[in-house]
Amino acid sequence: MKDYIRREIKFLLYIAFIFFLVLIVVPMVGGQKPASSFSEITRDRRMLVFLGLLFAYALVYPVIAFTTIKRYLNGTYSDNQANFEKAFESLGFIKTIDTKEKIIYRKKSGFTRFVQWGEDKVVIDPTASPVTISGLRKNVTRIDKLIDQYLSKE
Repeated sequence: MKDYIRREIKFLLYIAFIFFLVLIVVPMVGGQKPASSFSEITRDRRMLVFLGLLFAYALVYPVIAFTTIKRYLNGTYSDNQANFEKAFESLGFIKTIDTKEKIIYRKKSGFTRFVQWGEDKVVIDPTASPVTISGLRKNVTRIDKLIDQYLSKE
């Protein structure tokens, strides 16, 4: 639940930053006068509906964007650890934490970490019966498919 709230707040700040750019900075660059108050912006009913939809999307974003996948293996995690490391290395991840209970990989690129607001980590739980991989849905599905390819080659 703590991760959910943190991710939701980060996404709301991200949306607020984009709104600031679009409603304040872009008109100033174009030589126009930006909106002077929030009531001026929300005077149009369509803008209120749009803001409501964005807020609703921000509430469900952490559920949509993050996932946990169970990876069944032939053997234990330690038997297949080389395949996991090869998959993460080929997708540009580095191992940051390696304990008995969890292994955390993060993107190598500092710019990618900044753009994703620090939500680029992928957590592996090697102690679970099917190994669980959790993180950003896009990264987790790519890693899972690549691990599947490496396991099928053996």
